[in-house]
Amino acid sequence: MDLTHRLADLSLLWKQASVVFPYFERLSLDWDGCYREHLSSLLSCSGEKEFHLLLAGFLNRLGDGHTDYFFPKALVEGTGQLPFALQCLPEGYYIRAVTAGNEAHLASRVLSVNGRPLKELLREAFRYIYHVGDYAYPTRLHRILTFLLKPAGNELETTAGRLVFDLAPSPPTLVGCKALSARAPFRALPGDGLDMRLYGGDVLYVRIDGFLRGGAEDGIARAMNEAGRPRAVILDLRENSGGMTAYAARVAGLFISGRIAGCRKWTRKMTGLDLASASQLAGMSAEEIGRCIADGLCDAGEAERCRRINENAYYEEYTDGFGEPEHRAEYDGPCVLLTSRNTVSAAEDFVAMFRSGKRAAVIGAPTNGSTGTPLLLRLSCGGRARICSVGYRLLDGTEFIGSGIRPDIPADLSEADLASGTDSPLEAALAYLKAG
Repeated sequence: MDLTHRLADLSLLWKQASVVFPYFERLSLDWDGCYREHLSSLLSCSGEKEFHLLLAGFLNRLGDGHTDYFFPKALVEGTGQLPFALQCLPEGYYIRAVTAGNEAHLASRVLSVNGRPLKELLREAFRYIYHVGDYAYPTRLHRILTFLLKPAGNELETTAGRLVFDLAPSPPTLVGCKALSARAPFRALPGDGLDMRLYGGDVLYVRIDGFLRGGAEDGIARAMNEAGRPRAVILDLRENSGGMTAYAARVAGLFISGRIAGCRKWTRKMTGLDLASASQLAGMSAEEIGRCIADGLCDAGEAERCRRINENAYYEEYTDGFGEPEHRAEYDGPCVLLTSRNTVSAAEDFVAMFRSGKRAAVIGAPTNGSTGTPLLLRLSCGGRARICSVGYRLLDGTEFIGSGIRPDIPADLSEADLASGTDSPLEAALAYLKAG
């Protein structure tokens, strides 16, 4: 790809983020200066991979989980795949799946890669992908690591020993750790694609891994009827990668009466006249603006609005809602939501609906801290990008973007849980309900 197209792609990302990104006000970031810095770096890019990493790093300066870069398919396929999968636990990163023959490393903690402490490699990876502390969403982390490792002859050091590996040319078949399960007995229920169980004869458990399509609400409603109105319901969202918030709201409507709202939102909205008016004040000093106000050319409110427009910080605020005021929930009994750092996007919107209405106890780990309708871009280089266009807070004003929605009762998997297959957060939820 020639330099002109590379410049155009970087410039498109800068321009579109300048127009729609909703969080500039909270960032100590000179976005225009960041663009100039990356323009300079682009001129010295030596190859295709370096150029695409530059684009990923540029968008990642915005620090948002719905603002990211997707590498071209051909580049991904040519780079290779990891022959293992990682899981982030409070104690560190562990091997949760590996190719056949290397099962001795399952549930072992990763210490170093190619002689580098894992934390050092993670710091490099986090230049290109969204993260919260040492956590990054698994598929994103696995992808970026392949760009930072050698094609062959890599060495992984774990608490179980050393594992020498090459990147696989195609997605390998992996053997995983023991499936997680609570020690309490249960009866499986017909799931319509969902994992649904009945614990103790009267606690309905439903695992929902995504909101990419509708219909989950129908299967859950049937299960509740077959269970003869359960005493309590546990909705497991720990591996829910999101999808459509409207589908999530349909499931929430089984448990929440009335019109459902979860978040206060804001988005950039202005006309050409707004921008032109704001530009008149852009280069003025405070004294000059004061004279304009004194002369009646504008008032203090208009001057402040112009300042915010010039700083990419003027938004229209609103509260999104779903359903009708007269809607009645099908179930109004005790409810628990299980969450983890892998609870993302529309799944977080779902948690927000329950949290804002104080409808359920949230048990587990904080959510991912990333939601918001993204602007989708296709670049001439073959890559794709997303740029978040809507800002979010809980209805009570609580910030959770970049940090996650905090559980009411913290409960996370441990190293011992991973090794034994014990689902301790689910056991915590069952114990909470048993205690009334």
